[in-house]
Amino acid sequence: MKEYGRIDGLFNVAANIHPEEVAKDTNVVDIDLAAWRRTIDVNLTGYLLTLKHALPHMIEGGGGSVVNTLSGAAYAGMADKVAYSVTKAGIGALTRHVARKYGKDGIRANGVAPGLVMTEATKLNLPEEFRDMILTTTPAPRHGRPQDIGATVAFLLSDLSEWITGQILSVDGGTTMRA
Repeated sequence: MKEYGRIDGLFNVAANIHPEEVAKDTNVVDIDLAAWRRTIDVNLTGYLLTLKHALPHMIEGGGGSVVNTLSGAAYAGMADKVAYSVTKAGIGALTRHVARKYGKDGIRANGVAPGLVMTEATKLNLPEEFRDMILTTTPAPRHGRPQDIGATVAFLLSDLSEWITGQILSVDGGTTMRA
């Protein structure tokens, strides 16, 4: 606000994906409650706090666009990573809340749900055989690239998407294909 005087867009992207933390995110019966709470704090409460502090400035400035990052895990029903999946699904509800509540104030809120994106961290942390297995279930001929997500986010933040709100776009090479 000090430098630019207004906020026109907010891109929320965060996840508790440190390998030690991910190993603790098991299933509903076995999960360590500290791991559950930490994932909620990072993945869900972090988004809430950025929205809580940015939205009043955006509304005061005449509106703007919010893009929240979810994951295909919100739809997949994973056998493990219960906290990750639940928080990413919760971000969808948070996105729709913002779209509904603040739409008349000029706020658009949407989400992107990336599939497997080949970042440097992905290459380091996911074994090649796992990446190959995911690719066999993806209709697209390749994994995602960071610029695939970036282009979608840029579109949703731009005026080109001024009549889109409350939507979650799966950017995953067709993996989820949901209506």
